[in-house]
Amino acid sequence: MILESFGLEKYMDELTDTANYQLRIMKYEKPKTNEQTMMAPAHCDQNMMTLLYQDEVNGLEIQNKDGEWMNMKLSPSSFIVMIGECLSVS
Repeated sequence: MILESFGLEKYMDELTDTANYQLRIMKYEKPKTNEQTMMAPAHCDQNMMTLLYQDEVNGLEIQNKDGEWMNMKLSPSSFIVMIGECLSVS
């Protein structure tokens, strides 16, 4: 449906035949001290889509088109949907 919404359904086989799909479930624990701890270095998710559940532990940052990092202020108990590198448009 995502490819169809961009009018790219004719490329569906080409784009999906080269990708491996998996479901990975991860949980980041709350830091044991008040220190700021980086759980994952800056990266681009290579998959198609990432779903994040926001709890009381904040820390998600995104990089804007100017290369600046922005701290995300999210509501507790919300879900974040991020499109991965697999669907980037050059």
